[in-house]
Amino acid sequence: MNYKKLVIAGSLAASMMFSAAGSVFSQEQAPATASDGQENWLKVCEPLESGGDACIMRQVVVANNQFLGSFLLRDDPGQESRLLAIAAVPLGVLLPFGVTWQIDGAQPVRVPFMLCDPQSCSTQLVINEAYVDSLKRGAILKLTAKNRQNQDLVVEINLAGFTAVYEAESSITFDQFRQEEAGVNALEQVLQDRAEELRRQLGVEGDNTDSTENGDAANQ
Repeated sequence: MNYKKLVIAGSLAASMMFSAAGSVFSQEQAPATASDGQENWLKVCEPLESGGDACIMRQVVVANNQFLGSFLLRDDPGQESRLLAIAAVPLGVLLPFGVTWQIDGAQPVRVPFMLCDPQSCSTQLVINEAYVDSLKRGAILKLTAKNRQNQDLVVEINLAGFTAVYEAESSITFDQFRQEEAGVNALEQVLQDRAEELRRQLGVEGDNTDSTENGDAANQ
């Protein structure tokens, strides 16, 4: 598998942006502590034919099982722009405003939208090592968009654990990520099938109960 081509095409980035597999951070949770901050991030790497690894890190933010936003960092030594960051927010935002990225109290950067798909609208920024260092030192990356009422839509990316995961040698491969994603989808399908079977059983039992009660009433 030529991972470099996959990164160029953006297929892995797109699949990781919204996938239920791996690390998902809920904004309803308390801020992560130093001991569990690494759970905020998923890291996927694959060796390059030229040597070294191409890696993607991402965090997806949800609340009440709804997608609120995500942040993805691609580190690919095989690309001219080695470091690329992608931030996504839900649909229904004002496109001209773009998304403002701000690490803690640093100067905010307004980034225009790159594209929208059926799930979200995303922004993309080529970054450098200095920006990565800011992510390492930071606590929160705040993404701010405008909704249709021209009100701020704020998504907070928890940077706890970013440094440890970014610098760690351990990761999963793209194939492992796909298997994990397939497992999550399969589990969801099993649960849906079981719920549907339970509804059918309850419906049959309800019909039998009604028939019995009607029969008893007729015999009285």
